[in-house]
This record gives sequence, structure tokens and C-alpha cells, in this order.
Amino acid sequence: KKMPELELHKIQKSFGAARTASIAYGNELIEDNSPDVYKYSPEWYTSLYQPQPVAHYRITPTVNQEEQDTPISDWSKNEDPFTQVDLLIGEEKKVQELIFRTRSSLSIPYRQSLANRLLTLFNDAKEEDPASFGIAVGSLRNFYSFLRLHTNLKCPIITLTPDYDIYASWRSEQNRVFSVHFLPNGDVHFVIFKPNYRHSERQIRISGTATTDTLMETVTPNGLWDWIAE
Repeated sequence: KKMPELELHKIQKSFGAARTASIAYGNELIEDNSPDVYKYSPEWYTSLYQPQPVAHYRITPTVNQEEQDTPISDWSKNEDPFTQVDLLIGEEKKVQELIFRTRSSLSIPYRQSLANRLLTLFNDAKEEDPASFGIAVGSLRNFYSFLRLHTNLKCPIITLTPDYDIYASWRSEQNRVFSVHFLPNGDVHFVIFKPNYRHSERQIRISGTATTDTLMETVTPNGLWDWIAE
């Protein structure tokens, strides 16, 4: 049965209005009202949800760098390339979500600068090796949990180990250093350098292994709180 032109016109008009509303709603979802200095590029957001072609894996190594296609055939022939691609995408998404969570965590006073630093490390690592995770997810999660446990710590200097783990350092005068390597399994390796008051030309070095939740209890007898906390 032929549809009357009037009814067809109404349906088309209704469909057009719904499409317009949907587009407007989508723009509202991705709008970022934070200051420009803390905004990430649109490519960084959309790369998480952009459908991936079967023949290629699309990545965005850095915020400002154009996308590049890496043929799946470049992966090791001994491993399933689709499994590798899915793993890489999943791990990158978890890293980005943790960075966003850090940025919005009210319990971390320096959350904005810390998130920016983590993003820079992630992008630099991806630029150097697009096939890497950028930052090890377990290590970043371990570091994030540590900061949530100790909200009065000063902002540390953050770098990455060759395995893309988080390495945080607090430094002060008199060559005092407290550095922590956050491992993906919840453990931490730490090292402390502090003055030797009986031999001014020498330093005391203390190192060890602990878990994230017991680290500060372990190192407290070494008098760190006076210079690593606010």
C-alpha cells in the first residue's frame, strides 16, 4: 500500500529532527570545559572508541602527531596478531582512564600537573615505540593507589623505567632523596639517600622492598616525613 505523501513527509521530518538532536547530544558529551592548558586533543579521546579496520591497527602515539597505520603483519608470526592488537588497545585504554581518574581525583592536590606529566610520558613512550603500552597499567594503578593513601605528600618527580613502570622521586636539600619503583604486582622497590651526620663527606643509603600499603610505615623511622610531605 502506497504511503500518503503527507505521512511520508512527517516521518522524514521527524527523522531529521531526531538526527539533529542526536548530533547535538553527542557534541555535549565530548565537550570539555576545563582550562585550555589541561585539555587533551580530540584525537586522544576518539582513538579509544574509533572502530579498528580488520587489516590494520590504528593508533595515536602522541597528542599532536597524525595517526599512522601499522600492518598487522608486522607483529610476531609466532603470536596471534588479533590477540596482540586487542591487548594493546585494551591496555592503552586502561592507562588513559587512570590518567583521567588522576586528573579528577580531589584527594590529590597536584592532580592537574601530575596528569599532564603522565600524559607526556605516555605520549613520549608511544612515539618511541608505538607497539608498547606507553605506561604499564599495573604500575600506574599501584602508584595511583599509593597517592590516594598518602594525600599529604608533595608532588614527586615522575619518570619511567625501561619496562614502562612508574618511578617517583622526592628530593630535598642536603642531597636527600627518596625514590620508589612501583611494580605492576603491587610491590615497590625503594631507595633512600640521606646525610651521614658523623661523616659529612658520606651519605647513608637504605634500600628495600615493600608493598604499597606498608611502604610509608617501613620508611618512617628514616625521618622522611619532614621533607616529603606538605
